Amino acid sequence: MNNILANVIKNLKQIGEETVEKSVDNVGKIASGIITGADLVGLKPMTAEQEQKVKQEEVKKQQEMSDLRSQMSDGRNIEQEIDQIRKEKERKEEEEENFLKNLERQRIAEVQEREQMSTNIPTNSKKEAAKHQGQRGHKAHAPDPASMSATGEMTGGKID
Repeated sequence: MNNILANVIKNLKQIGEETVEKSVDNVGKIASGIITGADLVGLKPMTAEQEQKVKQEEVKKQQEMSDLRSQMSDGRNIEQEIDQIRKEKERKEEEEENFLKNLERQRIAEVQEREQMSTNIPTNSKKEAAKHQGQRGHKAHAPDPASMSATGEMTGGKID
């Protein structure tokens, strides 16, 4: 019985060794088939010029950040900014007021010019009177509404 048990243990040991050997071979095959991210993206090692450009850009970024930090630490002069905004607003209001004044002056000048032109035009007062009298004349020949019927016929009397 001892002999059988020893053979079983020996065979189990042999099976375990073979399994380990085969799994190591399979792991090697799997590892050789793995595609890395660099292979997928197609990354190539950078040249010296590219590395230098990246370093210069990094230095520029650091300088800009330090400038911004120093400006932030100094703070802003809010009172000065408010005064500047007020002055700008006042200046715009003055410009608008001046524009409106000039526009009003132009309108007044145009009205005066029209009045002056109308007084300078020689008119024939007889012709003007005739024009107006002619307009009045048409109404004088119309019959009196009281003497007309609802249908517009004359009820009697003469037409004036």
